[in-house]
Amino acid sequence: MAMMENTAIVLIVITLFFLVIIVGLLTVLIFKLTKGSTNLVNSSQPNSGEAPHPDVSKTEFHPGIIERMKEMERFKPKRSELFCPNHPDEPGEVTCGICDMLFCKACIKPFKSLHFCKEHIPLIMRHEWEEVMTVKTSTQNPEEGVELFEAKKRLFVDKKIPTYIETHYKINVDQDYIETYLVVLAIRENVDSVKKYLIESHP
Repeated sequence: MAMMENTAIVLIVITLFFLVIIVGLLTVLIFKLTKGSTNLVNSSQPNSGEAPHPDVSKTEFHPGIIERMKEMERFKPKRSELFCPNHPDEPGEVTCGICDMLFCKACIKPFKSLHFCKEHIPLIMRHEWEEVMTVKTSTQNPEEGVELFEAKKRLFVDKKIPTYIETHYKINVDQDYIETYLVVLAIRENVDSVKKYLIESHP
């Protein structure tokens, strides 16, 4: 009987010994895994506490490509330009056809196929508007359309002369495709000056 008790005690001691070893190994393993993940998080964060410059990871590119990337960063819209100027907490959803600024739905009104902000919708309603220039454009050759929109924006910013652009479509039955035309409209009194400006900037 005493021998059986001694054998049981030995087995219990051996079992406890192996349990201690297993717990120790698990503890070491968990510690190493935790330390490794901490190092991974720390290595992904900048040491200086500041966000890295957008070009830090781009040093392996050609200098010409890096310069182009920097230029794109300069022209990236600011956060304020993406939100309604009247309601800074509301994201801008629709662009005004006159000033080209983004406004929330509460600050912009539809007119024909375009939208205008509350400041410029009265301008549309109270004046006679006439066509100034028509430019044919296409998805294969969109440069002319882009240049026309840029000239229209500069005219408003530099000269404070309002214009807007309508998109007209015409079906070409013979060649079976849709032609796209951009039509610039200006207030009747400004037609001559707008036409002159657009011709000079959009030969």
